[in-house]
Amino acid sequence: MAGAEKESGRTTGGRDTDDIRQRLDALEGKLDAARVRHAPPPEQPEGRGRAMGQALRLSTELVAGVVVGGFIGWVLDGAFGSKPFLMVAFLLLGAAAGILNVVRTAKRMQAEAPVPKDLKPVDGDDDD
Repeated sequence: MAGAEKESGRTTGGRDTDDIRQRLDALEGKLDAARVRHAPPPEQPEGRGRAMGQALRLSTELVAGVVVGGFIGWVLDGAFGSKPFLMVAFLLLGAAAGILNVVRTAKRMQAEAPVPKDLKPVDGDDDD
């Protein structure tokens, strides 16, 4: 009984093993080539730090606009006794100025950013 000893009962010849080994080696070579083609580019710590710096700069500009606007409104409210109207108005103006600064800075950063090498140019307009 072949199943009792947990053996298949089929005799394996040297040709079958060699053929399987060659096919496995060929498949392994193809897999290695595919891994190399589709491997993500190595991350550069410099690029990560630069991105964090830019994000911090944008958030600081937005917060600074709101804080400066609120402070100016608070001082003017104290001087004119018109609490809280000028502070609210200048908070809104500070927020608008902060957003405007963020948009300007982001556009400038985008213009200065290097274009990735693997990016393909767009041929036509896709706004269908």
